[in-house]
Amino acid sequence: MLPSQTNIREPLEQLLSDRGSAEARALYTTLARYIHRRIVRLCSGRYSGLFGTFEHEELVGEVLLHCMNGALCRFQGQTIPELLAFVRTLTDRTVGHSARRRIRERDTLEGDARQVVAGWNGTTLAPDQGVQLARGHSLSQQDADYLQELFSAGSQARLARRTGVSRAAVTQRIQRIRARIRALGPDQQLEVEVWARNHAYAHAARTDS
Repeated sequence: MLPSQTNIREPLEQLLSDRGSAEARALYTTLARYIHRRIVRLCSGRYSGLFGTFEHEELVGEVLLHCMNGALCRFQGQTIPELLAFVRTLTDRTVGHSARRRIRERDTLEGDARQVVAGWNGTTLAPDQGVQLARGHSLSQQDADYLQELFSAGSQARLARRTGVSRAAVTQRIQRIRARIRALGPDQQLEVEVWARNHAYAHAARTDS
């Protein structure tokens, strides 16, 4: 493992140049434990309901593979806290990408309200590009409440009848919400999509039961 010193650049580069050494294996073992804790936290909070516990190890392996295949070589920090922050960002990005895939795999149900949230995400960044995910969704409370009403109604037409407005008015409101979502960063868009889809499926499950 890396020594406790201010600048870890040189010892880290030495470890990465000989990935088969005992020291390098100890480094990756330590990082694997850190990554696993981070994944458990993400999957029990932000991405709750998307992954089973048996998939955590697969995600850990995917992050470690990124580390071994060059991500750590792009680390520009000098301290252990900076290294852990870099690995945390890489983990967040990797889990975020897996969450996107899982949502697309799960997105097979029909329904007007569930289709409203399709296509909100912007450009997907590479896992190691270093942008950290913010906590929680970034919708305004007013927008979140309106989407909840839509999910509860099940379709824009039903929401229009329920609220006594035209279908065009509902569509216009949804378009404005979509525009605000598209103005968010990619990670914030993902958080909104996870939130929206989970609520849409929850409302659909209650309706079908």
